Amino acid sequence: MNPASWTDEALGAYLERLASSEPTPGGGSAACVAGALGAGLGSMVVAVVSKKSDALNWAEVDGAFRALRDTFLGLAQDDEEAFRVVMAALRLPKEDPSRPARLQEALERAALVPLTAAERAVDLLRHLKALAPHASDSIASDVGAGAHLTLAALRSSLLNVDVNLRGLKNPERRESLTRRRREIEEAGSALCGDIARVVSARLAPEAPTR
Repeated sequence: MNPASWTDEALGAYLERLASSEPTPGGGSAACVAGALGAGLGSMVVAVVSKKSDALNWAEVDGAFRALRDTFLGLAQDDEEAFRVVMAALRLPKEDPSRPARLQEALERAALVPLTAAERAVDLLRHLKALAPHASDSIASDVGAGAHLTLAALRSSLLNVDVNLRGLKNPERRESLTRRRREIEEAGSALCGDIARVVSARLAPEAPTR
């Protein structure tokens, strides 16, 4: 399935593919879909808030959310393709002299795609954090839901980084990617925590009047 048709695929059809015994789509692709949902919620909040406020350049903010949504969908397709390349390398005869190098190349690519998805999740969380103070009490929960979906996308993507890093033979490259992975997780967790605190304060029960 090419990227354009993947983007246009109905959610129900995607979920049927996800539930099948076929090797793709899998967790990496699903993580990217969660990120796209988080970005979609960001756009929805902008659509509501922009009707009552001119605090920010809402067209620019919405453009950032929409661009990230499209990026996540593209990365979902990339993740499926990266997995196919790994499987193709694994199927090469063990006596094929090109097999080790091709497998290492495929594994690094399969680690870089979800790592990129996790980085874009950090970008999305930054945009959601900037949006959170402008959301009314009635829609603050949607910002929170978007943040939690995005953090799920980030952490799920990093699991796919881990599984591919295990097979990398170059210790320097593995350590470099591991360090980058750690920084991404720390940044994402902190941002989601910041957003959750803002949302929780908005959703706290009002003190009873006397």
